[in-house]
Amino acid sequence: MTFHHLAKAELDALDPPLVRSYDQYALVNLLQYWSLDAAALLGWPPRYWRRAATSPRHPFYHHPVLSRHGGALAAESRRRGLERCKEKGVATSPLLFPVQVPLVVARLRAKEARHRLALVDLAKHAVTTVWGISPDRLEAAITTEVAFGEVSTPRTMSGWAFLAGVVGYGGVLRRGDRMMVVGRGTNWYLTAKELVKGTAELVCLHGLNRLPEDVYRRVVAAADGIDFEPWMLQTGGELWRRFLAVQPGDRPIAETLMHVARLSPGALETLMLAVIERPGRARELMVGLGDSDESAA
Repeated sequence: MTFHHLAKAELDALDPPLVRSYDQYALVNLLQYWSLDAAALLGWPPRYWRRAATSPRHPFYHHPVLSRHGGALAAESRRRGLERCKEKGVATSPLLFPVQVPLVVARLRAKEARHRLALVDLAKHAVTTVWGISPDRLEAAITTEVAFGEVSTPRTMSGWAFLAGVVGYGGVLRRGDRMMVVGRGTNWYLTAKELVKGTAELVCLHGLNRLPEDVYRRVVAAADGIDFEPWMLQTGGELWRRFLAVQPGDRPIAETLMHVARLSPGALETLMLAVIERPGRARELMVGLGDSDESAA
């Protein structure tokens, strides 16, 4: 949500109003899921998350973290977003919000047009700074043609509707004997975010690569669905904020995530529930990550 502030000095050097434009875009990108248009297309978030806790037919009903806390995480993300709207000049009225969204997008497109190449380089630099990944492992593009690799087929009508409006993709592709992180978005904010997500995916392969091929394919087929994307975007930011709050400060975030990716399903669920319910206990678990092979069992 605030990744662009890590590159504020460089963005200001290109065009000072860019940072505020990214602030506005980040907010409308999040809060759109509670707009009337999105609710009609995808479903009303509070109702969706209530069903996650009560309906056996819901895709997250058996998910220990999201069935119990998905609604609260989404609600907190929305609260934090609304809290910043006045300061950032974003309308919260149900009538004005859908009018402002295309204006924010168009203004950002116009500002970026003269700096596209510099912005692509800056996206790579920012991701390298945070994750420690070499820039020659990153491929980035600001483009309207964002799809690449094997895009999952939607399972629902709302999934197809969401697919039609996708504005960014991030992931890992093999280039010869190297695994490359690819990020594509319709603007710099999205491109940088997709590089972050793609780098996280690369790190998590340190856990997934331990699975037998048939198990890996079943896991990805079950979990990596575009139908889940709107709900992950509502909850993911707040869950990540809480995760960062308890991760050891003397350990690079990429190393922490690698150890988390190697946890067994039960240990992973225990850790993530502790991140939400018992932060003190989560800190203790984080410190112990990687100390023994048992954490990767």
